[in-house]
Amino acid sequence: MVTIREAKASDAKAILEFCYQIGSETDNLSYGSEGIGLSVADEESILTEVQNADTSFFLLAEVNNQIVGTCNCSGFRKKRLAHRAEIGIAVKKSNWNQGIGRKLMTQLIALAKQSGLKILSLEVRSDNKSAIHLYENLGFQKIGTFKGFMEVDGLLIDFDIMELVME
Repeated sequence: MVTIREAKASDAKAILEFCYQIGSETDNLSYGSEGIGLSVADEESILTEVQNADTSFFLLAEVNNQIVGTCNCSGFRKKRLAHRAEIGIAVKKSNWNQGIGRKLMTQLIALAKQSGLKILSLEVRSDNKSAIHLYENLGFQKIGTFKGFMEVDGLLIDFDIMELVME
């Protein structure tokens, strides 16, 4: 059974280990097997900051107390951008197509709405059809394509920019 909960600073080490694993499983992320390049102390600091922010959230999906997915929302601090937030999501490859991404996103969207955010945005590989399908089902719309957003093994990869307007 999948449990969704908000991350705490004490989850930092497990989250970084999760990032090393998923970074080695897919080229859909902004990092590879090197992980996100943060120390446990750095990650603890970020998670504490997120917990204290009104428009930022970090959710974990767990199965048997093991992280199988993460979903975070980072609200902008500048007054003119404070109505917006960017989303990041990742699910372990062995748990793809089990509804975990949908559960994470649904809960994150609900939290974002409650916080007063009006627009959520994300970037997704243009060829990641299953992720795009999920986002469209949740109400996101493609607003453009960032050509050559990432470079993996010498190949430039396009990403679609998508947004959810929650007014």
